[in-house]
Amino acid sequence: MKKQLFLFASCLALIAGKSFATVYTGVCGEHVSWTLDSETKVLTISGTGEMYHDGHFSDALHWHGQNLNSAFQSVVIEPGVTSIGYWAFANCTNLKTISLPDGITVIEANAFENSGLTSIVLPNSVTEVQESAFINCKQLASCDLGRGIKHIGKNCFWDCTALKSLKWSDCLETIGSGCFISWGSGSSSDVGKIPLQDTLVFPATFRSMDEIFSCYTNVKVVIWNARRPQGSGMGPLYNYYHSYDEIVVGDEVEVIPANLFRDQTKIDTIILPESVESIGQNAFNGCRKLQYVNIPENVQTIGKAAFYNCAALTSLELPKGISEVYGSTFYGCKSLTRINLPEGVTAIGESAFSGCTVLDSLVLPSSLRTISESAFANMSTQKELVIPDKVITVSGHAFENWKNLEKLTIGKGVMLFGDQTFAGDSAIKEIRTLCATPPVISAGTFNGVPDSAWLSVIPGTESLYQSDANWGRFRLTNLPDTMYVPKNVTVEAETTTAMFTWPTDSAATTYQLDIYKDGNKFCSLTLDAYGRLLGISFAPGRRNTEEQPAANNVYALSFMVTGLDAASRYNYVLSALDENGTPLHVYIGDFATLGYEGELQGGGDEVIPTPPVIPSNPEAKQSTGIVPSDQVQSIKIIMDGKLYLMYKGRMYDVQGNQIK
Repeated sequence: MKKQLFLFASCLALIAGKSFATVYTGVCGEHVSWTLDSETKVLTISGTGEMYHDGHFSDALHWHGQNLNSAFQSVVIEPGVTSIGYWAFANCTNLKTISLPDGITVIEANAFENSGLTSIVLPNSVTEVQESAFINCKQLASCDLGRGIKHIGKNCFWDCTALKSLKWSDCLETIGSGCFISWGSGSSSDVGKIPLQDTLVFPATFRSMDEIFSCYTNVKVVIWNARRPQGSGMGPLYNYYHSYDEIVVGDEVEVIPANLFRDQTKIDTIILPESVESIGQNAFNGCRKLQYVNIPENVQTIGKAAFYNCAALTSLELPKGISEVYGSTFYGCKSLTRINLPEGVTAIGESAFSGCTVLDSLVLPSSLRTISESAFANMSTQKELVIPDKVITVSGHAFENWKNLEKLTIGKGVMLFGDQTFAGDSAIKEIRTLCATPPVISAGTFNGVPDSAWLSVIPGTESLYQSDANWGRFRLTNLPDTMYVPKNVTVEAETTTAMFTWPTDSAATTYQLDIYKDGNKFCSLTLDAYGRLLGISFAPGRRNTEEQPAANNVYALSFMVTGLDAASRYNYVLSALDENGTPLHVYIGDFATLGYEGELQGGGDEVIPTPPVIPSNPEAKQSTGIVPSDQVQSIKIIMDGKLYLMYKGRMYDVQGNQIK
């Protein structure tokens, strides 16, 4: 059977000069028909199954010479019908009420477009209302979508300028874009208004990230329980023309999606539950009155521009799990005076803190490696700045226009500063650099910093800085030795690598580094006086080039060992040996790669070489070949609760057996 309306007049008569009501009937589905009583103006639809997708009752009646606007005012759909067809009641402007039975599952696209409905209650069986279903229903004041609704199509309530009350279910999953838009008269001064008044509750099941509000509404409170919405659109709450008075975040929310609170200019406080794991980009962008928001400890990522132009935000605590501050995250937070950057942060993105003009307690974490362009530009209060040792590159304009910065300390790992990095920092009086090799800078890196500023360097590196055209303009002096001579070995371990740093000795010709795991030797490295590899290793040395300063001008050496096991504990022995292999200094300690959860004793301290404790077992003496204690220096080591002897770079247990 073709999907079209078959019309016929079933009853039309004049008897005894009296007029009888005309009844029109037709087919609107394979097993669905309709009947219209022209006197009561009630349209009844009965049968079983779906309505046709192209049922146009208004057009069908027009073909019979009926007035479109007065054909029927009420619709009764009887049990058995399962859908309201596409365009079914479009342009039925005189339609005021409709009764829907349980069993209908879908309201198809444009079903009531431009109709005269004033209210509608959908049965709980309805799970989907398709796009533009109620578009331009200018008299629709209330809509109850039932307890089963999961999907509301895009533009569904476009230009419903009388809609005050809207109810949806707690299993709602999606609302399409533009659902509540009104253009008004179309002029820039008349945006239009959809006067919703109800508190809107977005349930845990909600996952749509389409922009659904772009008009004036009367909604004051939103309750956001959506657990893990997907996507990166403008967000369901985004509305250029309207801000809510309050937004409540539910206890089970795990993701604050991109743009969720964007441009909410009335909100001053947001409380996030401990369940939150991530905050999307632009999540709080433009919340100009936001003074307080907590970042739960479970949060691992905060997206780009998340707090862009939050001009009233004064302080923020970042959780330990944050590893990167992305670009523009706190751009323009001009009231931000304090923020903690936890250990574990390795990168600061472009313009991340640019415009935070009153931030005055900035401490860069030792884990930091890269600082991007304009990351901290235009801060005006801080007087001292320390760039940590692990930082390798600092991009242009990163610390530009720090009006009150007086003392700058540059960590030993920095290799490059971009153009204009410290431009305009005219208050700088001293630059302290722990770099044995001058970092590369341009003529503009310190543009505006006076030539009278002191440049404090490691003794023995003065000529390197003086011969550099851009460094050489400053007045040179030496650093105090407490800044560049380590007292013991430091170990900075990551997942499968560890960086060892130790003080040098001008009398040492080689350094021996032995690493042990579970009482067994893991690797043994022999390094020369410059820290260059002589024996076997898993990685090349760091900065081990011919251009390195002479040994007696190097006060600390560094070497990276790779190929370690993750989440593991190690012991080490580092010995500075003279030309005869005699220990001058010996350092012992333990360390662990990331993920290890056991206890560490620490260490890195120097142990004084002492005569060995020789076991009384004569056979042990003979098997090891250890010479009498008065002829050689050895050291006694306690490791993992066990006693060992260290002699000429070799380790023995208390029975005299060499540990390989």
